[in-house]
Amino acid sequence: MPLTLTQVHGLVMVIGLMIFASTGVLFARYGRSIRFGNRRQLLGKAIWFQIHRFLLSISSVLTLLGFLLILVRKGGQWANLVTSDIRAFIHSIFGGIIVCCTMVQVWLALYRCHPQSRYRYIFDWSHRIVGLTVFILVIPTIFLISDAMSRFRPNLVPIFSCWMGWIVIVVLVLERIQYKQRSIVMPLANSVQTADTKEENGQRNVRQDTETATSTNNDHRRYDRLKLVLLLCHFLVTNVISIVFIVYICS
Repeated sequence: MPLTLTQVHGLVMVIGLMIFASTGVLFARYGRSIRFGNRRQLLGKAIWFQIHRFLLSISSVLTLLGFLLILVRKGGQWANLVTSDIRAFIHSIFGGIIVCCTMVQVWLALYRCHPQSRYRYIFDWSHRIVGLTVFILVIPTIFLISDAMSRFRPNLVPIFSCWMGWIVIVVLVLERIQYKQRSIVMPLANSVQTADTKEENGQRNVRQDTETATSTNNDHRRYDRLKLVLLLCHFLVTNVISIVFIVYICS
């Protein structure tokens, strides 16, 4: 049975947002100190950054492709509030915001300043706010259209609810691990004293290159392994839930 453009749109968006976007965002938040064996960098950049960039690049391409597919399907017309279900209309509004934010993120990534630039904080906060906006909007956007389709596909809402529940669980657990890890860092950081005061003052205003720097503290390794296991579990669980979700969309 051939798929319609609407079904392909849903398939592409689920893969791009539920799988790649969520994993990429979680890696940026919790995977910065993770390393594989003794390897901390890949092609001159921190491993977490390369993974984050790779996953979010795929997510951006799929998101824009999904938008193009539904635009073609609708003949270039936006959802009509009068003739469309209110849930589908709100879904289209949230989806449009997600697409706009995706294009902004691509632009920010392509023209970001050097990590040690004095204006780097502008990119950092813009990138975080826009990315968090997309991450948050994904949930009501997919939930609304799943609820609108529940008359013909009643299993979509329970399946997506499982994904939302998993996201909450994995974020809470990772936040707890992150907190415990930081509680180790603070006493160590406060106990460090530099003998050469001039050198200390000379390095005080140098910004850390977050795209290449990684933590080398041996006390972190246990927590890093836990975070890596959870992130891999998230990728696997999200894949399973998304595949089941896609099967019901295309059925």
